[in-house]
Amino acid sequence: MTEEIELKLHATSAQLKRLRTAPWLNRYACGPGRLQRLNSTYYDTDELTLRGHRAALRIRNVGDHFVQTFKAEDEARRSGLGRLEWECVLKKPKLDLKHAHMSETGGFRLKKLSGFLKPVFETRVRRYATPLRYHGSELELAIDEGEINARRRRLPIHEIEIELKRGKANHVIAVGSKIAKKLKASYGSTTKAERGYVLRENEAGRPSRAQDIFLAQHAKTGEAFKVIAMSCLRHFTANRDAVLGGEQEGVHQMRVGLRRLRAAVSIFKKMLRGPETTVIKSQLKWLTEELGPARDMEVLADEAISPMLDKSPVPKAVEVLRTDIMRRRDAGMKRAQRAIQSESYRKLVLETVFWINCGRWTKSRAAGRTLPIRRFVTQELNRRTKTILRKLGRVEKLSPLQRHKLRIAIKKLRYAIDYFRSLFHAKKRYHKFAVTLENLQASLGKLNDIRVHGELAKAYAMPKRSRRGAVSEAFAMGELAGEESLLSRGLIQTTKLLGRRLEDCRPFWE
Repeated sequence: MTEEIELKLHATSAQLKRLRTAPWLNRYACGPGRLQRLNSTYYDTDELTLRGHRAALRIRNVGDHFVQTFKAEDEARRSGLGRLEWECVLKKPKLDLKHAHMSETGGFRLKKLSGFLKPVFETRVRRYATPLRYHGSELELAIDEGEINARRRRLPIHEIEIELKRGKANHVIAVGSKIAKKLKASYGSTTKAERGYVLRENEAGRPSRAQDIFLAQHAKTGEAFKVIAMSCLRHFTANRDAVLGGEQEGVHQMRVGLRRLRAAVSIFKKMLRGPETTVIKSQLKWLTEELGPARDMEVLADEAISPMLDKSPVPKAVEVLRTDIMRRRDAGMKRAQRAIQSESYRKLVLETVFWINCGRWTKSRAAGRTLPIRRFVTQELNRRTKTILRKLGRVEKLSPLQRHKLRIAIKKLRYAIDYFRSLFHAKKRYHKFAVTLENLQASLGKLNDIRVHGELAKAYAMPKRSRRGAVSEAFAMGELAGEESLLSRGLIQTTKLLGRRLEDCRPFWE
């Protein structure tokens, strides 16, 4: 078993051609390039068991022999770019599971699936591979062009892989950074196997949710942050196609991924302090704000306006307001799509990947970077929980803005316990704690919606310029804000009750 550490970049066919002939690349080449034709068949069960465990099993035809490869994520990872890999050479293209296995974290042994595995998709790749030496590290640069075939559907492959053979993982990032800047290539957040499954199940453009995070019990805090941050980054980048396709859930999931990453930066902030981190935080905030209007208008339409349409007859003012909100939602979607097609987005993703894996913080002597992760988690979750409980005890005295900040603090704590849940085994205590936080966030979220809708009602009442329908919209928005304000007192009492319930929860991390 080895840990495969590699960086993928997506590029156009023209960009790949430029890379193959780039004179500057010769400075790092330490041997002749070679052209290979790699045909691979991927295997899984009818239920796609391996996919469910974020694993991949393939047999690749390499010249006159065959290589069986099994890749899986595991809590033993120490790098945000790493996956565990098992390989063996075969005499013929037939699965041999005699020595193949999966770690205990995966939850099953591969040999148990013998007899249930069958081909699920294929890749055909023309690879130009060049060995590189960069400051003492040995790397392989692979330029891949080809296609994925699944159920008579095809998807082109145009990508660059920089794989560490021996040396330092940050040298993979350094070379990848040079290539990305020269070519204006994009970060490749998905593997060939992941794209193969999407093609097979015809899931292109569908929203993608967050995946579970596994952390090593013995990991250091800096190592854990890399794994967490890369998971969050993959979450939001995986929803790019869904947003481009106009999927509102794609916008929501991309925003969730961004919030999870920003929350992780906040949780580990003492370790990450520095000008680089400040820039990354600013860029992530920019993208979050670009996605905001599309999602905010969708939520307003679904949760506030739709119930008003149940009245019979529907007031004309409500219909006019709904039409305006739909217009704003569509404009917000176009704004979101422009943002993720921009050069700023491409740079943001790449720079964030580079910062996570080899930013200045990884070389600093910042407090806590080498602290055992379990000790860090215990300290951080205790501190955040105590702060939240103190504020919940006087929630009725907090201003609307202070309650909004409390909601954000609770949301960050929810994300934090999700990041760290694999480190602990008190499942019942975790569930009780998580559900209580979820209900608190929902209660405070409704209070915040009331605040936002009140401000929006004022904006409708005093438009910047007169236009047709403005009076009706202002009337309907004012009616909504008035109805919601009556709910505030009950919501505050609910929040206090949930606060006492949280206080009674026994920490699952102790």
